[in-house]
Amino acid sequence: MSVVLSWICSNYIEIAASLLGIIGVWLTTRQLIWCWPVGLLNVILSLYVFFASRLYADVILQVFYFVMTLYGWYNWRYGGKGKSVLQVSRITPQLLLVLIIISFFATALTGFLFSKYTDAALPYWDAGVAVWGVLCTWLQARKILENWLIWIITDLVCTGIYFYKELYAFTGLYFFFAVLAAYGFYAWRKDLIKLSAT
Repeated sequence: MSVVLSWICSNYIEIAASLLGIIGVWLTTRQLIWCWPVGLLNVILSLYVFFASRLYADVILQVFYFVMTLYGWYNWRYGGKGKSVLQVSRITPQLLLVLIIISFFATALTGFLFSKYTDAALPYWDAGVAVWGVLCTWLQARKILENWLIWIITDLVCTGIYFYKELYAFTGLYFFFAVLAAYGFYAWRKDLIKLSAT
């Protein structure tokens, strides 16, 4: 019991970030606007944890998340027709192909730079997670359904990385995120079908 308490006391920032992350993603699956302010708190705490763990691509990713969280908050509220609430949509095959090509090259370049110029622990894996996180967040801010499918893969890769780095709260968190992403896809798809029928 004392080992558990000791771990909690020494990892309270990681635990708080994890709890905020769970709440934020759950709110996102429900399309509740409060997901964005909760997400801001999660980003700030996660940035600290990743910097301390030398996962520099994740640090840069958190900075991007901060900006995208503000954008998503605004876009969900005013990004629809006539500045109305944004509705769920699908990605076009052309845009998906472009994003895949860009993300492949961005991962290769970022991984190379981190392996050559930093002491990054897992440069290419870390870079891949960062690039796909950017892609997913942008798609989510636009309320594009397929963001959830990419999040499932990204979250499972993160689960492995954080387990390897002994970030056990984040390991559990990202596995749970993968489960939430599957639920998010189901919930948003159901909403999209309902919208298409009207």
